[in-house]
Amino acid sequence: MLVLFISAGVFFLNKGVPAEIKVEGVRDEYRETLKASDISKERLLLTGEAGDFPPDLIVGSAGIVVDADTGEILYGKEINKRMPLASLVKIMTAVVTLEHKSLSDYATVTAEADAIGENEMGVSEGEAYTTEELMYGLLLNSGNDAAYTLAENVAGSSEEFVIWMNGKAKELGLKNTEFFDPSGLDDRSYTTAADLVVLTEYAMRHKEFREIVATVEKELPYSELHKYLYLVNQTNLLTTYPGVIGVKTGYTEEAGLCLSTYAENSGKRLAGVVLNSIDRKGDMIIMLDHAFSQYGITVEHHLLDIF
Repeated sequence: MLVLFISAGVFFLNKGVPAEIKVEGVRDEYRETLKASDISKERLLLTGEAGDFPPDLIVGSAGIVVDADTGEILYGKEINKRMPLASLVKIMTAVVTLEHKSLSDYATVTAEADAIGENEMGVSEGEAYTTEELMYGLLLNSGNDAAYTLAENVAGSSEEFVIWMNGKAKELGLKNTEFFDPSGLDDRSYTTAADLVVLTEYAMRHKEFREIVATVEKELPYSELHKYLYLVNQTNLLTTYPGVIGVKTGYTEEAGLCLSTYAENSGKRLAGVVLNSIDRKGDMIIMLDHAFSQYGITVEHHLLDIF
């Protein structure tokens, strides 16, 4: 199986990382993954030939599905094309948060976070939530208010947090990815399908992340610190495609409909991404079916959307 390089129009993730990686402030359970000698073990190494797949299989501008255990590319279209990713930015927001904050830590909602708008978790200035509660709002409701609340409480400011996000992207070898905000509202942020599928697989190595993105709905009871909130996962395939356990949807006018997905059937684990689609759900179903079929696995999916 051939390992491919970006310069050749295909790609792999470097095993080497800069010696100056900073691990101060990182939670102990993640500290080892940031050491230069170990980080390659935490990375999905993508393998396979580029351009060997029917481009008209999906309507999205870019898409990829890989074997999450071997890194083999099972489907790819424009996998190295830089594109905006909308709220899929929040996958990195979640990773950086989890690697620096305990789920039991409290964060106070600032005026800036409360005023962000667009998709919201529903928090209000002055309220306090645990990191865990905000992570549910971030990944289920795709709350921009949750993203900024986490960013400001993790790094001191959203601007500093973005620096941490880009530092993490560098550590993971995501050479065609750059973030400009923690929510995805800023369409200057860009990635590729190849980079994003690696980030997705890396995020799924975090136990807390896996549990949250696999949740369909979540109630946050009223407390002295905040109001009652009811959160619903916006990842449609979680309730319609057997074996799917998340991960995240995204949309802006510039980015189009985007979706990152992780699925397991008959012992095979797949990670997939589709960018700039008019039918992200249909595209992902087609890609997953195509990928699972390469292992002789047929997935029956005649379920209706719950949400």
